[in-house]
Amino acid sequence: MLKIAASASGATMESPIPALFANAAFLLILDADKEELLHVIDGEGMDPEERSMFFAGKVVEHDCEALICGELEAEPFAVLAEENCVTRYLASELPVREGVQKMNMYALPIIPDYIGGTGCPEPDPSNCDHDHDHDHDHDHDHDQG
Repeated sequence: MLKIAASASGATMESPIPALFANAAFLLILDADKEELLHVIDGEGMDPEERSMFFAGKVVEHDCEALICGELEAEPFAVLAEENCVTRYLASELPVREGVQKMNMYALPIIPDYIGGTGCPEPDPSNCDHDHDHDHDHDHDHDQG
C-alpha cells in the first residue's frame, strides 16, 4: 500500500484541493494504489496557520510518503520536506480523486519549495543545489492498467 495524504476543502475524494495548503479544511489519508479513503482529519474552525502545522504533523504521524496539495507555507514545508522527506505534489483546484490518479501517472509537478522560497530554477533536479528532496521514484509496484 502506498499511503499518501491530500489537503481538501471537503471530506470526500470528490472535494477540491485548495490552492493554498493553509486553506484546506480537511486532510484525507489515502491508499493511492486502490484510490481508497482511509481516514478523514477535520481541521475546520482552526486558525489556518495552526491547521497547516496540525495537518503537516498528521501527514508524518500517518507515515504518508506523499502529499497532494496546493502551495505550501515555510513552516509546514520544513516539517514535510526537510525533516521527514515527504514528497509534495501540486494539484491545486483538482478534485482529490483526480489528483491521486494524476500522481499515479506521474503527471503532477513536485513542489520544490515553500511560498516565497528560492525554489529550483533548473528543470532538471540533478542540477539543483538546494537542500530539499526531488525523489520521485518510489520502490512500489504500481499497476500499469
